[in-house]
Amino acid sequence: MTPQNPDPVADTWTNRDLPVLKAVVEIFEATGKTKIGPSEIAAKANLDPETTERALRALYREPYLEPASTDFGGHFVAVGPPTGDALRVAGQWPTPENLLERLVAALDAAGDDESFDEPERSKLKQAAAWLGSFASGVAVSALGGAGGHMLSG
Repeated sequence: MTPQNPDPVADTWTNRDLPVLKAVVEIFEATGKTKIGPSEIAAKANLDPETTERALRALYREPYLEPASTDFGGHFVAVGPPTGDALRVAGQWPTPENLLERLVAALDAAGDDESFDEPERSKLKQAAAWLGSFASGVAVSALGGAGGHMLSG
């Protein structure tokens, strides 16, 4: 490619980092381990040890994992449990956005429920439309208030 159009950087998130993060979350949820070995993570993610090591290094930049143990060469011996951000990214915990999606879907479904009178159904549909469009930013802010710490209400 030319200098104006360089080759794009490979997507490591989808094919490497996210599968490793999900593997850590799944192992933690299944076992409660607070120190998880890289070989166990590699096996769960179906990746080789070197790729898993690179993914773990990337995941610690956020950080998505609590402190790790490394050997003298800097290789992971054990990684810590996932952080709250990791649990949200892996889909284990809700985000304000997916809470809003569920609320909009529930309001929309209620708007189709014939056990409600027509004026109520119309208002439910209207609320779903508002929250799903121009009011979505306000709703996401409210659902994620205080830096996202009010998610479980």
